[in-house]
Amino acid sequence: MTERVKSVIPFVNLHGHSTFSVFDGLGFPDEHMDFAYENGMDALALTDHGSMNGLSYQVLHAQKMKEKGINFKPIFGVEAYFHHSISEWKQLKESQAAAKKAAKSEEDEVSLTVENEEESKSTTKNVLNKRRHLVLLAQNQVGLNNIFTLISKSYQGDNYYRFPRIDYDMLKAHSEGVIASSACLGGIYAGDYWENYEGGPKAILEAMRDTTKKMMEIFGDRWYGELQWNDSKDQMALNGFIIKLSQEFGFKLVSTADSHYPRPEMWKDRILYKKIGWLNKKDSDRALPETVDEVGYELYPKNGDQMMASFEHYSQIHGIKFDRDVVLASITEAHNIGMNRIESFVPDNKVKLPTFVVPAGTTADDELSRLANEGLEKLRIRSQKKREEYQSRLDRELVVIKQNSFSQYFLTMKAIADKANDMMLSGPGRGSGAGALVSYLLGITQIDPIKWELQFERFMRSNQKDYPDIDFDVADPMSLKDTLIQEWGMDKVAPITNWNTLQLKSLIKDISKFYDIEFSEVNDVTSKMMLEATPLAKQKNGIKAGLYVPTFEEVMEFSESLNNFLEKYPQIKQHVNALHGQIRSASRHAGGVVVAEKINESMPLINSGGVIQTPWSEGQNVRHL
Repeated sequence: MTERVKSVIPFVNLHGHSTFSVFDGLGFPDEHMDFAYENGMDALALTDHGSMNGLSYQVLHAQKMKEKGINFKPIFGVEAYFHHSISEWKQLKESQAAAKKAAKSEEDEVSLTVENEEESKSTTKNVLNKRRHLVLLAQNQVGLNNIFTLISKSYQGDNYYRFPRIDYDMLKAHSEGVIASSACLGGIYAGDYWENYEGGPKAILEAMRDTTKKMMEIFGDRWYGELQWNDSKDQMALNGFIIKLSQEFGFKLVSTADSHYPRPEMWKDRILYKKIGWLNKKDSDRALPETVDEVGYELYPKNGDQMMASFEHYSQIHGIKFDRDVVLASITEAHNIGMNRIESFVPDNKVKLPTFVVPAGTTADDELSRLANEGLEKLRIRSQKKREEYQSRLDRELVVIKQNSFSQYFLTMKAIADKANDMMLSGPGRGSGAGALVSYLLGITQIDPIKWELQFERFMRSNQKDYPDIDFDVADPMSLKDTLIQEWGMDKVAPITNWNTLQLKSLIKDISKFYDIEFSEVNDVTSKMMLEATPLAKQKNGIKAGLYVPTFEEVMEFSESLNNFLEKYPQIKQHVNALHGQIRSASRHAGGVVVAEKINESMPLINSGGVIQTPWSEGQNVRHL
């Protein structure tokens, strides 16, 4: 890392977006965290739209930073979509038959949430589409579990309509340990501003007073009015109203950078990323600003001095005077919240196996012994010597399993295997897991490890800490997952998410459109580049035979056509480097599924393609969180 910037004014940005605010925020959480530290901050909140899909990346990168001697606090939060009352909305929806029919097609196309900034920061003609933003931050583990629950609920049933939504009733039930702020020009106070604009300041303030009373009733002194500083007369006017309400009701103010990209120079890349997201949804303006001044805001993780400079710069541009001490207090209050009001904690990552696999009145150890011994009896071994060999092996395995506290894990695997076996989908088992006699006797695997001289010790050690890995093939994993969800419930079974990213070929084509480069010229390059790069990349890696797919870096290095193209159009190269690998969409892992207890409270589930699934991909969620 480069030498750290020193900021005189202490500040922590409590409102920020990564690439998991798909086609709105740019950069992975680690990039935001690294720059925030370089820029003089010791903590950073990421509050992606409607989800906490980047949380596992925050946790893992904070651990890496700590290993390097950097004590940096990740703050976990969300910019949720808020509706005053979803039950009232439902009544309105049901009373509008025509609207219901028009909305049905959209509702059936549940997919990854993509923020429509213009729609959020205005009134909307269709009242069913109404929603506002609300920033929620976890003070501690209790608050984090409450936010997990809110997000999981927001994607289910009537709560989901084009966007995942929460309302006052949900906030009342799950507010403990949560800090809330009023967000941006798409926020809850901004909604009062837009909807009462024609009625003038008095009407705006009355609506905002009603909102304030409700929020303070729920959050008390954990409710904050959020100020932002950019080149928008509406934002400046909204800041004035919020400051006035703060003085009237006594709630504190907090300034935020509302960051959307990790470094100042990436402003144009972020705009292009947004435009790519809307390419297939509507006509997109292909013009890109030449300077950041044309944009009217800088949305990187600023430090305290930069926040104060933004306030002074934009308030001067609009000729609006604010009390400097009030604004300074709102900037330093962000630091107080981030470093003092929010605890330093690592999210609870204990494995939460389902309890229903252990019958009432017994223990997991006893139930496992009973089932395994029943399985041994079913083998009907006639030879006394052979019987003793099997019993001795079983007893030895059970001792190791029990002392490692893995009995409930085996019972869970048995419950899954029983379903697969009933559906005639399961294979015999493979890998080291087939070396466990317990697995064979429970019906998890179908290979006798004693007959085939397979070792249990290759599968599990007596001092093992991490969970064992039992592999068996399932012919139709989607059918099995659907059956498990139907029978056990969405709070116990969740398919694992795959994150799809922007790939080199399509990215070059999309970016070239914005610079009006002839398609034939672009297509000529993208059709050659892999063929040119592959043999040279194989040679570099000492690969003499077989298939090999060059990495992004290797294609950029070895494709002569691509290098000539990027030399001719250097702006394309800059954007490709910044946007390659950013999140494009979510899908489901072909075979992965999480089976646990109260998953909706243990992770913030999302809805993709109409399926409730994990917010984290394989390796990010199962192994670490």
